[in-house]
Amino acid sequence: MVLIKEYRVVLPCSVEEYQVGQLFSVAEASKNETGGGEGIQVLRNEPYEKDGEKGQYTHKIYHLKSKVPGFVNMFAPEGSLVFHEKAWNAYPYCKTSESPSPYHFNLMPFVLSMVKYFCVTRNWSFIFFQFELMVLLICTSICNGVFFPILLMPNVDPVVENEFMKDDFFIKIETWHKPDLGTQENVHKLDSYTWQNVAVVPIDIADRSQVSTADYKPDEDPAKFKSVKTGRGPLSPTWKKELVTKTDCPRMCAYKLVTVKFKWWGLQTKVENFIHEQEKRIFNNFHRQLFCWIDKWVELNMEDIRRMEAETQKELDELRKKGEIRGTSAADD
Repeated sequence: MVLIKEYRVVLPCSVEEYQVGQLFSVAEASKNETGGGEGIQVLRNEPYEKDGEKGQYTHKIYHLKSKVPGFVNMFAPEGSLVFHEKAWNAYPYCKTSESPSPYHFNLMPFVLSMVKYFCVTRNWSFIFFQFELMVLLICTSICNGVFFPILLMPNVDPVVENEFMKDDFFIKIETWHKPDLGTQENVHKLDSYTWQNVAVVPIDIADRSQVSTADYKPDEDPAKFKSVKTGRGPLSPTWKKELVTKTDCPRMCAYKLVTVKFKWWGLQTKVENFIHEQEKRIFNNFHRQLFCWIDKWVELNMEDIRRMEAETQKELDELRKKGEIRGTSAADD
């Protein structure tokens, strides 16, 4: 069994505008997460054409040492926290594959042996064993790039797997961008049996209650932000209903289908639900930020974006070599 949810993110912009906005926001967020030997390294960013499909191919490396709990760093050898992402972006469709570096060190067997050792030597009950195992497995998943916000940036559709659990553990994200208010059913064309078991989760980027205190930033709050260049915002509590009658304002919805499988007795439900909560958090935070940055990107075109990406590639190299460690870390969570 797998746990499937479809997250629907409605935005007051067009599908065409969103393509520029998401690429701009990804580039900016990448810089915010890079420094001091950590973050994103862009190896390739170039057009591709294959089997009649055209788009942009990117190959990135994620250096994640500071993004994991400290105890993981104590045992992880050099090069083990480096991951590769290869993406074929034929917007509005995108396919992404992610894999560990050639020096990948699988921490799962180590984690299991450590848990077994502590339970035997400390005579812990089975309940505590289950709890500690869940925590350590989640930390290991973080180490393997599962919850690193940039690695699961909403503009790509990754499939994340773990070598130890093989087919028993994966995360898959598929996205359709449609010019509507999130009213379409089964846009991913699932069979009727699968679709009836999919939970639909609306995300309201203007709803403060959907944002944790740690994640909240006043300057990235759509309920307070007003765009100078477009006049859009601030978004009221009923902004989506109001958008129905505002024919002069564009609208779109990102339908993000997330499939999670973690087949492990006693842990499956807890871990799968935990992963989905992190996905929802990432989708919400990213799109709140994207909207509040609209004045920075709304007048750009794809040529501007490609030029910006080339500049960002060089800037990331400099930040990674000289700057300080920045962005999300395990301590922040």
